[in-house]
Amino acid sequence: MRDDSIYKILKTDHETVKEIFEQMESAEDRPTRERLVARLKHELLAHAQAEDIVFYQPLKVADDARDLILEAEEEHRVVARLLGELDRLSADNEKWAARATVLKEMVEHHVEEEEGDLFKKAKKIFDSEQERELGAAFLAEKKRLQAEMRAA
Repeated sequence: MRDDSIYKILKTDHETVKEIFEQMESAEDRPTRERLVARLKHELLAHAQAEDIVFYQPLKVADDARDLILEAEEEHRVVARLLGELDRLSADNEKWAARATVLKEMVEHHVEEEEGDLFKKAKKIFDSEQERELGAAFLAEKKRLQAEMRAA
């Protein structure tokens, strides 16, 4: 049976974002950097919003996960702000690389905590059927959000 649990899906998204960051680091021209920032924004914003709605909300009721969720939601808020700033900044600006690095480090920290502590807590709360249902709901919500972003 295919592993379509929320954990597998989130890890796949995390790998996609990691690859975009790697491409951004090696990109040498402004148009490529700006295209990659647009792709990163499309991926990360939809991921974060869908995660907040589908994965974090049901975990908030668990007392031992609540603080981690509140911190993760704040990290999503800061990531969204940094993405907006990076998107508005010319990729030729001397601050562009520094801002991209700060964003990457913030996302890496978030992913490390999420795949470690948060996944451990979630696995104590959700059974395998719920994990698959959350995975399907996450994918549907992310797809909806991405379509909404494209239309805007």
